[in-house]
Amino acid sequence: MSATESRHEVSDLVDSFVGLEIEDPLRVTVADVDIDCHVHDIDRTNDRFTILVKTFAGDYLRVETQWAGGWLDPQVDRLKPVAEERQPLGKLQDVKAV
Repeated sequence: MSATESRHEVSDLVDSFVGLEIEDPLRVTVADVDIDCHVHDIDRTNDRFTILVKTFAGDYLRVETQWAGGWLDPQVDRLKPVAEERQPLGKLQDVKAV
């Protein structure tokens, strides 16, 4: 889904990950740290975008934004599946296809 197909206007940062596909290689920046990864899973609706990425260290990160009267800044969490918990890492600063 592109930003023009959504019923809400999407920010440039959100638009940069809306068009991603599974296995696309990325570099995400959060808390001034660049993380190389690839897209593992994508969940898109009209009011939420969630991307699960797998880092080359084997960690999983969830990048999510949702509509709440405007698109919220995408947030990044590290997922810990064994403990079924997530560790907030902060706001997504950048995402680039590599």
